[in-house]
Amino acid sequence: MKLLRIVIPCFNELESLPLLIQNLKNLNSSINFLIVNNGSTDGTRGYLEKICSELENNIEVLHLSVNKGYGDGVYRGLKESDRYQYIGWIHGDLQFEFSKLNNIFDDLSINSEDKIFYKGLREGRPVLDRIFSSLMGLFGSIVLNKKMKEINAQPTIFSSKLFEKAIKPPNDFSFDTYIYWLALENNYKVVRKQILFPPRVYGESKWNFNLKSRFVFSLSLIKYFLELRKSNPID
Repeated sequence: MKLLRIVIPCFNELESLPLLIQNLKNLNSSINFLIVNNGSTDGTRGYLEKICSELENNIEVLHLSVNKGYGDGVYRGLKESDRYQYIGWIHGDLQFEFSKLNNIFDDLSINSEDKIFYKGLREGRPVLDRIFSSLMGLFGSIVLNKKMKEINAQPTIFSSKLFEKAIKPPNDFSFDTYIYWLALENNYKVVRKQILFPPRVYGESKWNFNLKSRFVFSLSLIKYFLELRKSNPID
């Protein structure tokens, strides 16, 4: 069984792909990457097919014809990763400190544990975004009775044994919350890694592009917290 695979969901990130792939090529070649083209309509599929012969052996591609949501794209990628001891994901928008994946790989190589859950802590974010994340983490902690912080931070990496417990996860951005909660519910050791969060180079966020979008996302996340608690009542 191989050690680590990272899934990278991409939806209409064509402009980011050349730099994304270059960053991946600069990392430890023992880390496997699966780029998931999540139903993109901007030429992503054509570009990836054109350069497939130039990709390193540790960089693979999965094309999904229809975008059923961010969470569905990540889930489909993780389902293709059962040959790996640890699995996880990052985003394809370049807002990530790629070199930290080498550090995590080294940690896992030396001290591999089944019940370990890596989660990033984003540095360099705008003040409003930090306030938003803190409030969502606080609300989730209260509702679910689990200490949660920086719920949507990257990377998320965990033992593939945890993924076996994932039953009907959400298809949208609540997927991050679900996997985080699943790790806490199963008493996984949470390890937080400081990760620089640079500004977007290309395009715009699929949800965080103005105050209204943050409000809509907040309501959606709060609703999911309540649904998760209802389906898993606290004693």
